[in-house]
Amino acid sequence: MQIKKITSGLAQENGYVLEKDGTVVVIDPGTDDPRFFEVIDRFGTPSAILLTHAHFDHIGGIDALRERYQIPVYIHRLETDWLTNGEKNGASAFNLPMPSMKPAEKTYEDDVLRIGNLTFQIYHTPGHSPGSVVLYMADEKTAFCGDLIFKQSVGRTDLFGGDQSTLMGSIDRMKQLLPDETILYSGHGPQTTLEEEKRTNPFFT
Repeated sequence: MQIKKITSGLAQENGYVLEKDGTVVVIDPGTDDPRFFEVIDRFGTPSAILLTHAHFDHIGGIDALRERYQIPVYIHRLETDWLTNGEKNGASAFNLPMPSMKPAEKTYEDDVLRIGNLTFQIYHTPGHSPGSVVLYMADEKTAFCGDLIFKQSVGRTDLFGGDQSTLMGSIDRMKQLLPDETILYSGHGPQTTLEEEKRTNPFFT
């Protein structure tokens, strides 16, 4: 599998383009940075956009991608209205303009999402936001964890719908469910592993 990280925007958010055996998906395209299109054009036509959650810095590029490739956006049902609501997605909190954006076409309906040759276990991990999810690929021992866990840190909980105790409960659940060798691709900062965070993250207990 190929994974390309693209960091962009004021918040330096990490978006990802994945390719495996001809299937391409985009995760959390925070802006319409031209590098998304350049990578996609190398990898092949994408099948979908997957969101770990719907904060403004994770969604800014979705309409440009939808317009160019005619692909659906997947989101947790608890955040279906966040793409069009600046109060909920955090844009208003930072006095940022809320771009006109279409609602998501799809919600995560099952625990497993299969798109072509890619299979994701969908774990609902609220706390940073009510509809945050971890997208786990068991065959690759890889998890796209959004803003749940960062290298030696965890997600903030002071935005709309955030809750610290809920966040820590979600992290405890991931510590139990995911193998230690799982590679964590976060929404900000460098990749890490669950094993490393268990040893070094001051927020882990």
